Amino acid sequence: MPALLLCTLVALLLTGCRPDTRPAVLRGLVVDIQAASFVQIGSLTLRTNSGELVDMTVEGDVGITASHLREHMVLADPVAVTVRYDGSRVIATRIDDAVPPSAQPR
Repeated sequence: MPALLLCTLVALLLTGCRPDTRPAVLRGLVVDIQAASFVQIGSLTLRTNSGELVDMTVEGDVGITASHLREHMVLADPVAVTVRYDGSRVIATRIDDAVPPSAQPR
């Protein structure tokens, strides 16, 4: 029985030591925004370039105002969002204008 307990503990420790392979920057279109105030963003939903919908909260000043991000949403202008992860939560720490994939040099 102690061997089984030891194996279980080792497996749990190794699972927690795996590097996070999720991307640090997500690119796509804003499809929803919840403003915390006129200038601050509370949360947003991003449709990534691969089509995945990602709901995220915003932490602090992310370099863009809520009204400017709303313009991106209305005009379908892409953004690049730097994120960090807290378990399953996605937290935006920086949002920048992004060059649309069709306008990037080849």
